[in-house]
Amino acid sequence: MSINFHSKRRLKNFQVRKVREALPEYYTSEFPTLVTFLEKYYDFLDSDNGSHAFGDDIRQLFAKKDPREMSSDLLNNLVSELAGGLETGENFTDTRYALTRLAELARNKGTKFGFQEFFRLFFQQVADVEYGKESIFNIGDSASTIGVDSLKFIQNNELFQTFGLLVKTGIDISKWSELYKKFVHPAGFFFAGQVVSDTVGSLNLTAPLSIEDSSPGPTIVSQATAAFSLPFVQSTVLIDSGGGNVRSNLNELVSEYQNITLSQLNTTYHTLEQVVTPNSFTFDDSSIRDSDENATPDFSMVLETMDNEIFSRRVSDSSF
Repeated sequence: MSINFHSKRRLKNFQVRKVREALPEYYTSEFPTLVTFLEKYYDFLDSDNGSHAFGDDIRQLFAKKDPREMSSDLLNNLVSELAGGLETGENFTDTRYALTRLAELARNKGTKFGFQEFFRLFFQQVADVEYGKESIFNIGDSASTIGVDSLKFIQNNELFQTFGLLVKTGIDISKWSELYKKFVHPAGFFFAGQVVSDTVGSLNLTAPLSIEDSSPGPTIVSQATAAFSLPFVQSTVLIDSGGGNVRSNLNELVSEYQNITLSQLNTTYHTLEQVVTPNSFTFDDSSIRDSDENATPDFSMVLETMDNEIFSRRVSDSSF
C-alpha cells in the first residue's frame, strides 16, 4: 500500500499475519498441514497476486471510500453513492475534488453560496440568484413606480413573493432542475430559471448593395450579407429611427423581395417598419384590414408566416 503524501491522514499498514500465534498450540503438532495451508493462504492475500482479493479490500476499506486515495475505477461508484442522480463523474472537471466538496455543499444548502457552488461543481457555470421579494411593487415605496420602465411587479404565488427566487445561468433549467432540487433548493420555495449569456457576438458585413436602374424593375446585382455568431436562435437588432426603436431581423436578404411588386407589398404592409419587423401576423389583424397602422395578413404571402417569434417588449437590462 503506497503512502499518500498529500493527505497524510493514515499511516502505512504494517500488519503481519500471525497464524501460529492465533491457533491453539496443539494445532501445530496435530494439524501441521492445516497450519501451513492457512499461512500460505494469507501470504497469497498479502502478495502482488492477491492484491485484488477481499483481504486487501478490507484492510484498505477507509482508503477505498476516500475520493483522494481510492482507485480511479471505483470513483464512479462513489459518485452514484454521494451524488444521487448521477451515474458517472462526467459532469465534473475534477471528480475527486468535486466529491470532497459535496459535504460543504450540503452544509450551505439554501444559501447564495450554495447555489453558486452547485453550478460551479456540476456544470462549470457561473450562476446568480435574484429573490422575487426584492422586485415586489409596494405602495409608498419610492422605488415602486408605474410604467413600462418599472422593474417592480404585483405580488403573485410564484416568483414575485417572499419565497420566490430566480436562478440566472448559462444553461436551460431542464438540464439542472432535478439535481438542483436534490442538493441546494430550500424546501417550500418557488424557483424559476433564466438563461443568461454574456458571449460577445461578432458582426461582419460584406459586399456592398448595388441596384441597377432598369425599366422592368430593380435587379439585385449583389447584396450585403451578415456573418455573425450569437448564442440565440433568432438574432434581431434595434434601429433608432425618428426617436423610436424599430426591431429588424438580421437574417433577411433584399433578394427575397426581388420578385414582389410594390403594389403587392402595399396590399399587406403600410410602412417599412411593418416590412422589416420579425414579428408574426396574428389572426386578429385580419379584422383591422382598413387600418393604416397595422399590417394586414394575406395568406398568399409566402415571405411571412404566423409561426415567427414575437418580440413585444423591452426592458432596460434585456430584450424580449
